[in-house]
Amino acid sequence: MRILLFGSLGEQIGREIDADLPAEGCSVASLRMLLAERDPAFAPLARASARACVDQAIVREDYVIRPGQEVAFVPPLSGG
Repeated sequence: MRILLFGSLGEQIGREIDADLPAEGCSVASLRMLLAERDPAFAPLARASARACVDQAIVREDYVIRPGQEVAFVPPLSGG
């Protein structure tokens, strides 16, 4: 599956990464761990402060991602 990265995450890691999900899917928290274990450069994704979006909706850490869904990570935003 293709994972999109936005903002500072995209600048640090790259705009897209590819990952294989288990056929039964996995939680957002598990995906974070899988990616961080795969490559130390992906460590920023392990932080829950980077919000996960699935099919363009923000989801919780226990949300189960299924193969074929669009996944994106967005860093925390600040504004004024």
